[in-house]
Amino acid sequence: MKNAYFAISAAIIAIMFIAIGIQNVHAQVNAPTLSNSTVNAILNQFNPANQAIPTTSYVPPSGCQMSSSGNATGTINKIQCGLYALDPLNNKTATQEQLTTNSTYWVYGGDAPGENATYSYNEDTQGLHIGVQAPANGTYAGYYAVSPNSNAMLFHAVLTTPVRTVPYGDFQNGLYVQTTQAPVNYVTCVSITDNIGTVWALVHTYGSPFGSLVFDTLWVDNSADQSLTRDCTIITNGHNYLKLYMDNTLVYSSNTLALGMPAPFNAFLEPQTSYDGAQLFGTYNDFYSALGENVKIINNPSNAVTAQIVDSSGNLLANSPVILGNATIDIGRYHLPENASIQVLDSNNVSIASSPSVETIYGGDVYSVAGSTGNIVMLH
Repeated sequence: MKNAYFAISAAIIAIMFIAIGIQNVHAQVNAPTLSNSTVNAILNQFNPANQAIPTTSYVPPSGCQMSSSGNATGTINKIQCGLYALDPLNNKTATQEQLTTNSTYWVYGGDAPGENATYSYNEDTQGLHIGVQAPANGTYAGYYAVSPNSNAMLFHAVLTTPVRTVPYGDFQNGLYVQTTQAPVNYVTCVSITDNIGTVWALVHTYGSPFGSLVFDTLWVDNSADQSLTRDCTIITNGHNYLKLYMDNTLVYSSNTLALGMPAPFNAFLEPQTSYDGAQLFGTYNDFYSALGENVKIINNPSNAVTAQIVDSSGNLLANSPVILGNATIDIGRYHLPENASIQVLDSNNVSIASSPSVETIYGGDVYSVAGSTGNIVMLH
């Protein structure tokens, strides 16, 4: 991946098991402290390359599905769509050559060619498959699909790791969100497979312009026989705020970090390995990115108390108080888009504003209530 490859060796896995083995699977855990000798051992496995990562140019959609606006008082209209990028990664069949030639979003690369390592990639109805095989036992090689620079804050993909164990070495498969600026700092939702088993983790790295230097394991699921397919949603501002939803369950959240990875970001889908016994493939589905995790409803009536999102059966998905005419509803835990309706209620729980139809809702969407004479606060 990126300017230097994230190679968590069996030693790191052992550290994670020792440090976190007795913690609740879904608890926020303290990162283990890595000694200087451990950091040096990690770095000795790298072949960092100080070079720019080529990406395609990309203009985010001016709007996703937008319902017709209504002027009647109390109509909730979408005025901004939060969708930034969307690729199901299983809606076509394409060879490696076709993906390389025809891609308008992803760029494929990595250090595998420079390491004389075997690699390949293709797309079919099962997903995007990227495979790599180490050139020799203990020599790391990786290959990736990288997105254009993005101002999104929410990144999602479904990842599949092909095996539960490897005889020796390790295989890593992740969704990475990395700053486009030096130093090489990133966060990743990643599976790590060795001869013991497979664990899933949230890892943050601090680096230099030449590569990663220190790995912080922020969360790890080391339960036995966990699924080899996981749904990862990373939400971050690149500065202090980071969330990870694993299979739509919040497993990590902090707003006090020092991430050092300012936007814009690149998203990477990448396997990497030090196992030379076979080419192993990471499989990726359902990639999307959005401007954030929140839906904003602005210009609410002066008697508005609560804004809420309900599904087609009338079940409450999420809600928020209305403060100074505005409401902010967190929908980061849901798979997006949500096909739902938006309602604004008064103190008697009576609907005083609603969307005219079922909306296709993404984090980062902004809605405005037509005809409102309530407080209007500009959003920044």
